[in-house]
Amino acid sequence: MKKKIQIFVNIFFFTLLFLIIINLLIKYSWKFYNNYKISKKNPFPEIVRSNFELDDIEQRKLFKETHQMKYYYQPFVGPLPDNYKGTYVNFNKKTGRKTFNQTNTCKKNIFFLGGSTTFGWLSIDEKTIPSYFSKNLSQEINGLCVFNFGSPWFYSKQENNYLVELVEKNSIKPDLAIFFDGINEMCSGFIYDKNLRNQFDEIIVDHRTDIINKKILPFLRSMPIYQLADRIMNKKMSQISIAEENFNCSEKELKNFFQLRLKLRLDICKALNFECVSFLQPFGGIHGKSYPVSKKLKNQHTLKYQEFRNIPKNLIINISSVLDDNSKNISYIDSIHYSHEANEKISKEIISQLKLMNKI
Repeated sequence: MKKKIQIFVNIFFFTLLFLIIINLLIKYSWKFYNNYKISKKNPFPEIVRSNFELDDIEQRKLFKETHQMKYYYQPFVGPLPDNYKGTYVNFNKKTGRKTFNQTNTCKKNIFFLGGSTTFGWLSIDEKTIPSYFSKNLSQEINGLCVFNFGSPWFYSKQENNYLVELVEKNSIKPDLAIFFDGINEMCSGFIYDKNLRNQFDEIIVDHRTDIINKKILPFLRSMPIYQLADRIMNKKMSQISIAEENFNCSEKELKNFFQLRLKLRLDICKALNFECVSFLQPFGGIHGKSYPVSKKLKNQHTLKYQEFRNIPKNLIINISSVLDDNSKNISYIDSIHYSHEANEKISKEIISQLKLMNKI
């Protein structure tokens, strides 16, 4: 009997040790492989590489820095970029993403809010829309400070909440807040909404000793060996679990939600005693010389845009056609995000519209 117990203990111990070693090997070798792959091959498609004034090594570094950014959860807002320092990508919780011409003697503060296109996904700090905006106005306005509070995945509802949070918790108050919206609009919630709800459910139990019952399966799924199998079988590119109710409203319902949020935004800005202007952005697959997009994505963007373009101008100004010129260069570096050249064109159009409105 003792011998059988000893055999069982040995089998259990070596199996556990084997699993630990395998998981550690997968954990570190997978990260090493990803870094090695990026260091040896430019991750940008050939058709967009000429859009950057960066050589092959610099483009790989920009790609890596953008994807290395981490996020933290802000109640009532959602996932926000955490402090990050890099060569091409820099973000500070208090001042947002680094922009051109930020000074300590600000006479006029302008906030930019929006999603990843405002943030400048896969763009360098000085060539985002807010940076170009600041640079192009630097000769005309002294003491202008532009703050880029764009955040990946954000849409109008989150941006409204984020603006309130910034004013409440930040020492910087805007004279003007500029919003750049359209592509990310959803029915409700936010990216990682379902992930956070699942984690909340894991700790809501009758007694704390029951937490283990809900944590076992998530723990097993978190193991590198499971994640590798899942990646091979399902080809998943991220760990984001999308909640269906966040996206399952019709285009007409989405337009009504968007319009209501734009009205609320103006009321918020009026109550906080500064001005706000919203702009409807160009959509990938529809506007400008587009990056090749799937038929499904183009259809989604088309249906959404057809509804949004009919929203009254007093709520949002449509500048989506700004990229519809005869430029030989592609206006995008992927299916959604703009090239540096497109960022500058958009910034100039925003300036032009604001001048017509006597906002700057």
